[in-house]
Amino acid sequence: MADLITKILQPATTYDLMSLAEIKLVLNIATTDTSNDAELAQLITRFSDVVSVTCHRVFAKETVAETWRCIQSNRVFLTHFPALITDIQSVECPRGTFLDSTGWEFEEQSGKLELQVGMSDPVVVTYIGGYDLPDAAPQALKQATELMILEYRAILARLEMGGVRSISHKEARVMYFDPLAFLNKAGGLGWGTANALLMRYTRLEC
Repeated sequence: MADLITKILQPATTYDLMSLAEIKLVLNIATTDTSNDAELAQLITRFSDVVSVTCHRVFAKETVAETWRCIQSNRVFLTHFPALITDIQSVECPRGTFLDSTGWEFEEQSGKLELQVGMSDPVVVTYIGGYDLPDAAPQALKQATELMILEYRAILARLEMGGVRSISHKEARVMYFDPLAFLNKAGGLGWGTANALLMRYTRLEC
């Protein structure tokens, strides 16, 4: 397994995968209703981080310098992807020896950088990579974050009901709606579906 050190040169301003307006649209909350903004913003940040941890990567666009050692082949997979070839600021192999564009090839979508010269540790790549969040986040990541938030809120709603399913008094009867049970009957929406969506975006150790 390659040894990697990542140095953040310019961090992102936000790591949220959804905007407040997007989650309000999902929850059918008017944009003019700000009563739950703080809670919703916290949930977006929290579950965006859950998605990031699950996928073992940072999705936000940042400028980074990655130093690779003990590489088993002539290629490295950058941690912040996608990136454009024009986002690659420099490639050093070894450190201090800067390669021109003929010394390497880059696959933008996967973040794979393949060296065309002999390997010599360490390899240092300085580049800009990731998505402009939250607007440019892939729809699948937004959907996964949304499902996690919906299931979390459904669990809270069930806890607030305290197991009460209905209340009757004389001819009157009030039935309580269980949002979590509805999600399960709808095909297991929530964490299971979210994790299936995230498989495509998970970064594997190389």
